[in-house]
Amino acid sequence: MPRYLAQSSAAPHTVASEDMDVGQLYRRHHPWLLGWLRRKLANGQDASDVSHDTFLRLLSLDNPQSLREPRAYLLVIASRLLINRYRRKRVETEALRQVAILMRRVEEQTPAEIAAAQSLLRRLLLMLAEELPDHVRQAFLLSRVDGLSYAQIAERLGVSESSVKQYLARALVHCHKRFHAEYRELRQ
Repeated sequence: MPRYLAQSSAAPHTVASEDMDVGQLYRRHHPWLLGWLRRKLANGQDASDVSHDTFLRLLSLDNPQSLREPRAYLLVIASRLLINRYRRKRVETEALRQVAILMRRVEEQTPAEIAAAQSLLRRLLLMLAEELPDHVRQAFLLSRVDGLSYAQIAERLGVSESSVKQYLARALVHCHKRFHAEYRELRQ
């Protein structure tokens, strides 16, 4: 069992938290966690999102009051969320870079390339309709076609901004794989 989940009353830096509910844990440790995340991310909004997600994970514990070292636990969860966030951002950036490479300016394309791009676009729209879940497709189209922000999409779909980010990352990964396969077919 990780040491931050074990119970002990000996160490002065630990919290005897059996009598401390999640609200008290939040009040005691949220400012510290938020400050740590702001230093890591250099963005208050992102830090707030990750902090919120960290405490949501805390709520999923069977007995959050049994944490021996709540800050250690919060730090582990927040660090894992940051790693996942970094991975999603890297995938999204690479997908956008690949799409930009494929979609050169129209003036530079031959009529055959324009026709191939139009065919690819038709297939992309069909793929979006048939292969992606409804909420992922809607988020992608609201972002890329309508130009809405994460917050606007979240409001329209009735989900959190972090869910919107996950939907877009999922759609971009799927599109990237499909575009890459189509591009290889065109080059052969």
